[in-house]
Amino acid sequence: MKILILCTGNSCRSQMAEGFLKSFDSRLEVFSAGTHPAPHANPNAVLVMKEAGIDISGNIPKNVALFLDEPFDYVITVCGGANENCPAFTGHVKNRLHIGFDDPADAQGTADEVMPVYRRVRDEINEGFAKFYNDWIKPEADQEADGLKEMVKEKYGKIALQSKDQNQSSCCGTTTSCCDVDYTIFSEDYSKSQGYDPDADLGLGCGIPTDFAAIKKGDHVLDLGSGAGNDCFVARAITGDTGHVTGLDFTDEMLEKARFNCEKLGYTNVEFVKGDIEAMPLPDGKSDVVVSNCVLNLVPDKQKAFSEIHRVLKPGGHFCVSDVVIKGELPASLKQDAEMYAGCVSGAIQMKNYLGIVGKLGFRDVTIHKQKAVIIPDEILSNYLTSAQLEEFRLGGTGIFSITVSGKK
Repeated sequence: MKILILCTGNSCRSQMAEGFLKSFDSRLEVFSAGTHPAPHANPNAVLVMKEAGIDISGNIPKNVALFLDEPFDYVITVCGGANENCPAFTGHVKNRLHIGFDDPADAQGTADEVMPVYRRVRDEINEGFAKFYNDWIKPEADQEADGLKEMVKEKYGKIALQSKDQNQSSCCGTTTSCCDVDYTIFSEDYSKSQGYDPDADLGLGCGIPTDFAAIKKGDHVLDLGSGAGNDCFVARAITGDTGHVTGLDFTDEMLEKARFNCEKLGYTNVEFVKGDIEAMPLPDGKSDVVVSNCVLNLVPDKQKAFSEIHRVLKPGGHFCVSDVVIKGELPASLKQDAEMYAGCVSGAIQMKNYLGIVGKLGFRDVTIHKQKAVIIPDEILSNYLTSAQLEEFRLGGTGIFSITVSGKK
């Protein structure tokens, strides 16, 4: 769901509202802008938001003209009082709302007199947008999330019935839209990994998280979105007979395939459990290491997912996941085409927001071990960018990336 918040200078109220909305739900795409953007975010707004546990110091005020060609589900104006006119949005939007607040920048006096005004407005914005989120956004977002999960189950259930070679050539082997998607475009070569089983490799990953997961002999390892068991069997080769590996997946066809592969290999310390990553049916503090490969980007609520990862890890345990993220602002239409080009783009969020969720939940020593750009063909990009813009896009670091990242509890 895509939301734009408008205020003339885009340095204070709209920036605070953007910060709060993003903190409520990582599924949301939230932007703010103004007709006369300031050079930087208001330092007093940055300070009071930091007091509330939200960092907006890196936000750059933007001109609303940047967003006129993009569709939004909601455009919300936050200007209050008669001293300024709310910016008018002339682009495509489904819903227009106004939630007005006083401008704390109008406050006069010493810091002891001004800062309480900023804190009052901050708290009013928090309250106002919490109500907006609960009344307008959450029911619709939850419905969309349920739809996404059912779509993932259906598509990956069909993919489970094929081999890696079949997936590379025909995706899901049906006449549905998923046949337009190449799910193997991110995949890497596992063939030299100890414990590798070709029957368990469907080419659906975007990295090899076990290479960086620092798994030790005897560890309890949890693999999220375990599919046909590929990463579980590689992890089991490292933990040995004294360790234990659990694979979690919510697709029946994948679980059946994984259990068949496990029985074939004769492993007694590898199990596969049906469950949702946002609400794992697993006990607290049991896992030494949590791994996942190109799955969390498909989870609608990444904050819930990482909260669950934190819960199931032992104190001192760590996660290592390979996933898909976005850097920079991709035009909405380009992102849609990119999703059709590479299915794992669906659900991917901004890299800074992804890492922000990890940090917010208390993980420490967060490390990016590897990142790789996904090269979108020029024939797709040229539908949206001129030759000069395409060159700038290639050189500017904007795009879709697979990353392998770890963090400790």
